[in-house]
Amino acid sequence: MKILALRGENLASLQSGFEIDFADGRLGESGLFAITGKTGSGKSTLLDAICLALYDRIPRLQANKKNDAEIGRDNDNSRIKANDVRSILSRGKAEGFAEVDFVANDGSYWRAHWHVRRARGRAEGRIQASEQWLENIETGQRFAGKKQELQTEIERLVGLTFDQFRRAVMLPQGEFAAFLKAGADERAALLERMTGGEIYGRLSVAAYERAREEKQHLDQLQAKLGDIALLSDEEKQALNEQLTTLKQTLQQLNANIQVFKQHQQAMVTEQQLSQRVSATKDQLSQATEQQAAAKPRYLQLEQIEQAQPARGDFVLLQQVQQRISHLIATLQNAEQAVNEQQRQATSATRVVEQAKQSVNEIEQAWQALEPKLKQAASFDQQLGMHREQLTQQQSAQQALHQQVNDQQQAVTASQQRQAELQHQQQQLAIFFEQQQTTKAVSAQYEAVQSSLSQYLAAHRQLSSLSKEKQKIEYDQRDQQTQQASLDKQLSELYQQRQSGEKQLAGLDFDALSTQQVNEQQQLQQLQTQLDNLRSGMAVIKEAQGYMTQILARHADHQQVLSDQQATEQRLAALAPELETLKVRHQEAEAMLQQSRAVLSLNDYRAELQPDQACPLCGSHDHPYASDEPLVESVLTAQIQHVESLSKQLQQLEAEAHTLQAQQPKLQARLDDLITELRRLHQAFCTPLATNTALLDTLAVEPSVLALQQLDVLTTPPTTDSLTSQIQVWQQQLTQQQDAYQATQRSLNDRQAQMDQVRQQQQLLQRLQQQESTLKDALNQHQQQATQWQERLHSLEQQSQVQQQVLQARDSALNAVFGSDEWLQQLRQLGESQYLDQLQQAVAFYQQQNQVQEQVEKQLTELAPVLATQQQALQQAQADSQQAEQALAQLNQTIEQVWQQRCALIGEQSIENLEASHKASLVTSKQGLSDAETQLRQVHDALTAATTNIANIKQQQQEAETECQTHQATWQQWQAKLGLDEAQLTELLNKDENWLGQERSALKALEQAVSAAQTLLVEREQALVEHQPIVAAATAWFNEHAFTDDLEQQNVQLTQWDADKSSQEEQVFQLRQRLTQAEQAQQQAGELTEKLTSQQQQTELWLQMSELIGSATGNKFRTLAQGLTLQQLVVLANEHLHDLAPRYALQPVPNSPLALQVIDHDMGDEVRSVESLSGGESFLVSLALALALASLAADTRQLGSLFIDEGFGTLDPDSLEMALACLDALQADGRQIGVISHVGTLVERIGVQVAVEAQGGGRSKIAIRG
Repeated sequence: MKILALRGENLASLQSGFEIDFADGRLGESGLFAITGKTGSGKSTLLDAICLALYDRIPRLQANKKNDAEIGRDNDNSRIKANDVRSILSRGKAEGFAEVDFVANDGSYWRAHWHVRRARGRAEGRIQASEQWLENIETGQRFAGKKQELQTEIERLVGLTFDQFRRAVMLPQGEFAAFLKAGADERAALLERMTGGEIYGRLSVAAYERAREEKQHLDQLQAKLGDIALLSDEEKQALNEQLTTLKQTLQQLNANIQVFKQHQQAMVTEQQLSQRVSATKDQLSQATEQQAAAKPRYLQLEQIEQAQPARGDFVLLQQVQQRISHLIATLQNAEQAVNEQQRQATSATRVVEQAKQSVNEIEQAWQALEPKLKQAASFDQQLGMHREQLTQQQSAQQALHQQVNDQQQAVTASQQRQAELQHQQQQLAIFFEQQQTTKAVSAQYEAVQSSLSQYLAAHRQLSSLSKEKQKIEYDQRDQQTQQASLDKQLSELYQQRQSGEKQLAGLDFDALSTQQVNEQQQLQQLQTQLDNLRSGMAVIKEAQGYMTQILARHADHQQVLSDQQATEQRLAALAPELETLKVRHQEAEAMLQQSRAVLSLNDYRAELQPDQACPLCGSHDHPYASDEPLVESVLTAQIQHVESLSKQLQQLEAEAHTLQAQQPKLQARLDDLITELRRLHQAFCTPLATNTALLDTLAVEPSVLALQQLDVLTTPPTTDSLTSQIQVWQQQLTQQQDAYQATQRSLNDRQAQMDQVRQQQQLLQRLQQQESTLKDALNQHQQQATQWQERLHSLEQQSQVQQQVLQARDSALNAVFGSDEWLQQLRQLGESQYLDQLQQAVAFYQQQNQVQEQVEKQLTELAPVLATQQQALQQAQADSQQAEQALAQLNQTIEQVWQQRCALIGEQSIENLEASHKASLVTSKQGLSDAETQLRQVHDALTAATTNIANIKQQQQEAETECQTHQATWQQWQAKLGLDEAQLTELLNKDENWLGQERSALKALEQAVSAAQTLLVEREQALVEHQPIVAAATAWFNEHAFTDDLEQQNVQLTQWDADKSSQEEQVFQLRQRLTQAEQAQQQAGELTEKLTSQQQQTELWLQMSELIGSATGNKFRTLAQGLTLQQLVVLANEHLHDLAPRYALQPVPNSPLALQVIDHDMGDEVRSVESLSGGESFLVSLALALALASLAADTRQLGSLFIDEGFGTLDPDSLEMALACLDALQADGRQIGVISHVGTLVERIGVQVAVEAQGGGRSKIAIRG
């Protein structure tokens, strides 16, 4: 893979479009080039552009959560994350791109393009998603697929992933320089970042966490299995038989309760029927008494009904009396209204007289004003005529003024134009006087151009021939140096090959192989012992887990026994307390009932009347008719006492019931714990019995085996012996592991010796190949020297021909320009700038020639025009003066007429004066008309009021006559009924509503008596019909020896209900135990299978965690980094052998991430990396970087390498060594780019890609050299 070209635009500081061609031009001819520029100018942006075009990623912007903050201003809606590659787009630009041409591993040519833009193509738009495409340069066909598919295709063509590419193509030798000098922790972090070994730490943590999770899962399954209580078949059968017996007993008890309740209900019904008959008799007696007591109400109702015919005359008399009162009040109001109307009539007459006087005054004023208005109208007519003339003359005067101004401006403009043309004519004369040489060149410009082109072409050809000649001479000198170096290298290779053969002869590969086999057998034996110890510890730990559960269950067993004894003691203490409390509660309840019987007379207290006898005691004094505080306070205290006793009784009964219900549960729990203890002890013995052979091999302590005979119900268990055994085996395990690691190290040393033998053999093969390669290179150098000599002779002949052309053209141009000043300007300005300047001078001379002709023509045409304009200006000024005089005369006439008009009527208009007087006259007449109308209305109202008084007096007289008639009729009714007026009025005050209610109430009394009689007959009949059922119930109670007392029967029924509840609770408990036993059996089977599977899974992950797992990830990370560093050292030594054979790298023993240096020139002395000089550190770092690139990819397939910095601290000698190293690298056919701002290094490299800062955050790219 090789990069051919790079293009881009608007990438960070590189805002202008650029293209770098690595395959052609000066870069294509050079295998080593420098990328130079100031800090921050954009050198590293070129590498970013390459990565963007290929992988849509940038090495400096890694995707991690530590760098995902959004950058931008607070009010910026287009902010993006800090690690977003789109942030490379230049600020204030709407779009940018990066493009790379490259050769794939299969030899095909491709172009990768990356593009980003902002919305709507505007710089302030929101940044959009980036786009990529891939095109075959040879066929022009683009790859069709999604972005991820395109990335996969690029990785296939390049042969590298992004991480491999940035390590293989962009050598991180600077990071390795820091790696060599860093501390242990920092060295591990640097190596992990450079090699991409983060995954090993994550794998280590993941293995540790997975093992911990699997162990927790196993513990949870074991705990669940230990909590399950199982029943034996005998226990299940006993429970089923007990359940059947209880069901039968419960069924018989339910039948007895049902029959008992039926007969008891018959006795209760008889009592209820008897009580209802008695109540109905009381109701009939009460209704009869109430009917008798209502006899006065019957008499009153009859008397009121006899007086009802007089109601009509009584109502008419009341209406007439009310009407007379109303007429008297109306008459008084009417008389007051007549007085008011008379007052208003007087006022209206006075207003009419005033209005008539106002109309006469206005009419007289109008007769005096009318002649003046006619004369003023004549003056207004004259003013209108004069003002119209004034307007016309003012318009004419303005037109004349405008004409004068226009003529004046035209004359001024012509004069200014004439002066400008004359000045321009003078300047042109001076210009032509100074441009005599340009005049001569302009006359034969085409001939001059041809001569200049021939001269410049010959000069360029001579320069090119000279550079090529210098390059060949430089290459010849360089070839001589290389040939001497090749001869030296060939001699050194021969010596190295002889030394290697001697070293190889001193090593016995077969003896090393035999020792390795013996150590491997010893390692296997140690591994077997370790496995036995781990298995034994697993057995003991499993037994220890069961023993821990036995300890917990044994403590629960003792606690349940204690709870059971406490429950029985509390029940025994509660029995006498309950009996005593029940007796006290019954006595308090009886006393409360007696007090309530006294207070049941409240209904009668409400009927007591003052000074009337009490129907119960006959007393006329009623002190407690409304309140009886002493009795109520006693009753309240009794109620509180009964409630307090009830609460105490309920609490004790609830506590007793709870304790009784708890007893079977405690017994069941006790049975479950006994079963669980036996099961756990059996589970404890199982792993010990199963692994007897293993335990005998490991010599387990007898106290551990003795635990199998332990009685877990009587003897408290202990885990001390198990813990002691685990500690002993843990010590043995540690010793065996130390022996295993020692043997492993010895085996590794043996393997290293064998690897050294193999490396020595491979070294000899490489030395033979290099010797052959050097001989071929010497032959190629001799052929190249002959070709260069022939090329130098050809260049000398071409230079003589171009020198002749150069002299001929120089003479011709001197003749035209008059001297060799043109040649000096050409050398000073350069070819392009001089030709442009000469062309511009000739074109400007010709342009000025045309301008001179136009100026002379315009001056000739302007003279007559200016004379005509001046004459027209004089005539316009004379006309304007005459018009101003006529306008002043007319203004004087208008002022005189206006003064005469103002003397007659003032400045007010005739129309306004006439309209004002007419409006006043109309208003006065309208006021007169309104006043006369108001006067008529007042007279009419006065007449109506007088008439109304007469009508009211007549109505009053008629009403008094009618009242006398009704009064006579009313007295006749009093005599007929034998009542006075007050008695008859009181009877008639009872309206129809009262009569209807009274009739209904008396009728209800009659109906109550009738209903009570009917109900008494029905209830007596029902009591007779129920007697056979009562007889049957009495016979059943006598047969079963039950008393007739209802309270005693309820006690028996309560006892049966309690027995029923107890038996139902027992049935429920038995069914629940059987259901739980079935569920536990099923759950235990499932958990056992899961436990077996989980034990295997847990053991696997525990072994994995022991090998590579750790909470911090250091175990596997350190192992992987040590192996990676060993491989890096092997590859780095291969590169050091080519770059600097004096040195070799070697890991520091017992420090897997530390390095030391072997100095072959100092007798293989071991040196620390800190003792290396700047140049030596550079060589070692570069070798490590090349080794890392070799790990990432086959560097022989990479045609492009980039080295970013690393030269800033080198002294001149070290810099020479570094350059020699870089020359050796590019000699293999690879193109190497060095990014640096070190001036000495840049000067030594012939070709540079210069990134030049322009200011304002902008840079441009130029190719130099």
